Order: sequence, then structure tokens, then C-alpha cells
Amino acid sequence: MAAQLPDIIVIDGVRQELYSNPLEQYWIVKKLRRPFFLASTICKRGYVATWEIIDRHLVLKDIEGQFEKRYFLFWKGIRSFSIRNLFRKTDLKNTIATWYSGKIRVPLGKRILYVHHGYESRFEQEMILTVNHGKIVKSIVLDYTRDTLQIAKTELFHA
Repeated sequence: MAAQLPDIIVIDGVRQELYSNPLEQYWIVKKLRRPFFLASTICKRGYVATWEIIDRHLVLKDIEGQFEKRYFLFWKGIRSFSIRNLFRKTDLKNTIATWYSGKIRVPLGKRILYVHHGYESRFEQEMILTVNHGKIVKSIVLDYTRDTLQIAKTELFHA
């Protein structure tokens, strides 16, 4: 697999790459069939989601991609996919990712090692956010510029 086009995350007004794909868990948790997105070699999942951290919540802001829509028996067409396709009747401005629990990776600084596979490239630092049902509960910044791995910053959040 080639290096992949990452999702986007906005943290404190700064737009950064997101080396995780929290939207993939949506279809699993909700037991929905994933749309047939049109993939490419640089984006196997077929879409790019934009996220933002708002009041310590992971919020889905937008989705850009194309999918194949089937009409009648044999005819099909290509349609744009957006957040409206996913959440037709909810507040599209503040869609908290309550379906997602896990860790997300945000590369920081300059790339120090390029790996032509998925999200395996290494950067000077990496922020790891622990998410529990859409709420950020922990933040760690790892520093890869030293001889040994250093934890540059740790934050625990309480309710």
C-alpha cells in the first residue's frame, strides 16, 4: 500500500494531518453498510474527513469523497459524498464522534522518516489523543528527535 492521504484535524485553530481514520468505526458501531467510495492508490478509503477538537470533543466537520450510487437494475452513477449523506437529520455543525473510542495520531513537526506505506512515516513529534465515546480523555506528545523515545507532554482530562 502506498502512503495514504490523511484525514484533517483542526486543533486550537491549526489545521493538521490526522494519521487515524475514526470515521471507519462509525459503520461498524452503527451496523451500517459502508458506502462504496471510489478509492485511489493514495486514498484507499476513498474519502477525506475533516475533524475538529471542540471543548475536548472530537467533532466531525466534513467528508469529501465520491461513491458509486446504483439506480434501478444496471445503471449506476458517481456522486459526491458529504456529511449530509451521513447525517441528514442531525445538527451538522457539531457532530460529536460518540461512536469512536480509541487513539488518534497527529504528526507534528518535520518528517524525519518517509515510509511508502499507509501512515508509517515518522515525524519529529507525534500527538496521541485518547478518545472515549467522542470525548478527549488524554493527550500525550511523543518526541522522536532524541536517541530514546521521550514523552514531551502528558495531559489527563476529567469531567
